[in-house]
Amino acid sequence: MKGYLTIFLALSLSLLTGFVLLLTGNAIRNGVKVRYECAVDTGMNAVLSEFHIGLLERYDLIYVDASYLEKHPNIDNVEERLWYFIEQNTKEVLGKKNAPWGNLTLEEITIPSFETAAADLGASMRNQAICYVEDTGIYGKEREIVRQMDEIQVLRAASPLAQWSSIMEQLAGMELPLIQNVKGEWEEVPLSNPADWVYGLIGSDVLFLAQVDLQSISPAKISLGEYISHRPIENTGSKDRNYREDTDVFLSYLFDKMGYLGNYRDDSFLSCQLEYVAKGMDSDLENVRAVAETLFELRFADNVACALADGDLRAQAAAAAELLQVVQLKAEFKNPVAESILYACAFLETVGDMRTIYAGGTVPVRKSDHTMSVNRVLDGSLYSSQSAYGWNYGQYLASMILLIGDEDMNLRAMDLIEMDIRLHDNNRNFKMDWCIERYEAEVTAQGNYLSHYFLRRKYGYF
Repeated sequence: MKGYLTIFLALSLSLLTGFVLLLTGNAIRNGVKVRYECAVDTGMNAVLSEFHIGLLERYDLIYVDASYLEKHPNIDNVEERLWYFIEQNTKEVLGKKNAPWGNLTLEEITIPSFETAAADLGASMRNQAICYVEDTGIYGKEREIVRQMDEIQVLRAASPLAQWSSIMEQLAGMELPLIQNVKGEWEEVPLSNPADWVYGLIGSDVLFLAQVDLQSISPAKISLGEYISHRPIENTGSKDRNYREDTDVFLSYLFDKMGYLGNYRDDSFLSCQLEYVAKGMDSDLENVRAVAETLFELRFADNVACALADGDLRAQAAAAAELLQVVQLKAEFKNPVAESILYACAFLETVGDMRTIYAGGTVPVRKSDHTMSVNRVLDGSLYSSQSAYGWNYGQYLASMILLIGDEDMNLRAMDLIEMDIRLHDNNRNFKMDWCIERYEAEVTAQGNYLSHYFLRRKYGYF
């Protein structure tokens, strides 16, 4: 009887020992799995902790720079950093005192997909910018222009200069009357149109006419092909994302972070950054001039509309035309001469508007009154207009930015970000289409007894 009992206890003990060892093995294996998942999660967060500090400080955007300051930008760099962080919490831990049971060795790390600032051609960057503006509560005057953009579009579509040129060409093609001089010879009567001197100003440097101070702008000339709007763009894809667009909010971000004529930002490659956004040319001077030319076109279109609709001004122009000898001799000259004088009045008023705006004043998009006078054309004088309300230079500049469309706005803004970040040491390889906001990783590891572990994780800032 005792022999049977001894054999039963021995068998029971063997079974219990095997069961305990099985439970212990499973516990170790599950512990390894938990440590593995924690290590992967910690590693992926650690990669995101290495965001580009300069980009955050200057533009309040948070991205991981895949060039890591001095390397060529490549996803391999990010995989290396992820491998390092995970390994510090796996293999390196096992060699320490009181290390946990169970081996864990990394086998492979790949990042099959990631999203950059260039996702959807800059929608990711814009999304972060909009979130920043809403978090900080920024609201500038540039936001007020949106409700009048339809009027800007109307002015932009007008072609008053072409109409004026047509009138002047009509006058040039008309046959002048003849009179007999004191010698008895027949000669043409000169037209002596008072609008001629104003028409002669067409083609003059608009910056000179507007008396724009250019002393403080940067003399730098940029190589456009080095920046994202002109080079082939990489990594523009995104998955399951709904990016904020909110153009008016994004305008506030641009005006908060970037400088323009008379309101420069320190530590920027270009002085007139927003003029670059509006025009995209390769120097401050060219961008400022292009903005001034567009501003002149907008103001001239509005002033022509005011002049042609003003009955009193039209009567003054007709009276001035009637004083010309050529009109007295040939009545068909009267109407085109009077029309040309009205356009000349609008041109001088536009020069006055430009001087007011560039001096820090305001001018309405559509005027209800004006300071035009035919006497200014007859006297040959330039002047500055007066207005107590309307848009300032920054608001007109904002309207030009809206005219270019969202895609160009995003890409040119990222051009400027690349310019500024590359100003600093070890950032020569910085590219916005290699600035990572979100990434997906696949991690494979090996544990005890040929066990394998596989995880797929997606982490990001937004």
